[in-house]
Amino acid sequence: MNPKFAASGTAKWQCRLLPIMVGLLAGLLCYPTPALAFMPHWDPEEAFFVRQFAYLFWALAMLFFIFELRQQKLQQYRSFRLLARSGGFFVAWNIVCFIGQFIRLILAPNDRAEPAAAFVQGLAYWLYVITKLDNLLLAPAFIFLYLGIRAFGREGTVRPQ
Repeated sequence: MNPKFAASGTAKWQCRLLPIMVGLLAGLLCYPTPALAFMPHWDPEEAFFVRQFAYLFWALAMLFFIFELRQQKLQQYRSFRLLARSGGFFVAWNIVCFIGQFIRLILAPNDRAEPAAAFVQGLAYWLYVITKLDNLLLAPAFIFLYLGIRAFGREGTVRPQ
């Protein structure tokens, strides 16, 4: 280190300022402001058809994937069996979400006060609550997907078990 630079007052001032600046930046990172780009989908009619078609197409794609695995007799391999299970959970998840979106549309505020409507609304509400537990299907789907991809990596080549 240059002794002339170390003796100057500027170097001492910079050495004291550095921890303050690091602390300030760390504090700003720990307390972020709300993200203004976040857009919640509270309205059940918002992008309704796009979501419904996406659920149907993904479910059909997974059914086609499972069908092809069976036709090609690839389920004798562990990796493909795990991927087929993942596809089955994805199909179930998409169907549950598809039904849940329709039920949410039914639960939109209505001004009917008939006892039969209240009973139907009660059943629809509980079915809606059950369909909101869709993560119970999505988590195993991703676990089987991960295990299937990992099995491909460990096998190196595809060989029957």
